[in-house]
Amino acid sequence: MKEIQCYRFESEIEADIDLVFECLNKDQHVLKWNTQIIENHYDGAESDLKEGSMFTTRQKIGKKVYELQAVYSKYDPPFYTVVETKTKEGISRTEYILEILPEGTKFIANVTLIPSNWIYKLVTNMMKWSFKYVYDEQFNQYIEYIYQVEYERR
Repeated sequence: MKEIQCYRFESEIEADIDLVFECLNKDQHVLKWNTQIIENHYDGAESDLKEGSMFTTRQKIGKKVYELQAVYSKYDPPFYTVVETKTKEGISRTEYILEILPEGTKFIANVTLIPSNWIYKLVTNMMKWSFKYVYDEQFNQYIEYIYQVEYERR
């Protein structure tokens, strides 16, 4: 089935790309700004992540807790990462693109879904507007967290 674009977030962050990536990718940071993630368990050490690395993520969305198997389908730090999870709804893909700017880092997050069947395709197309409310909050917290870490390191 065709991939459906569900959400896109883009921001220019006045911070070094290495810090932006570290706060996006290291659990010591992610668990502080992402209120949905309870914990991640890696096959191997978190410091050994590479393309193809797998992990289990426990997330709380609303009142429900989900345990999902995820894989880094692309991993080119600090510029590009794609994380995929497979559920009954289909394959969820979150793509992170970081680009060096003269005054910091451009950050882009794209969230897509390849629906497993026509029902999930229909539901996703009808409800994709709601992704904005969930993800905007998380990514705005992420940016605030980067500035907090940067300030504390000075």
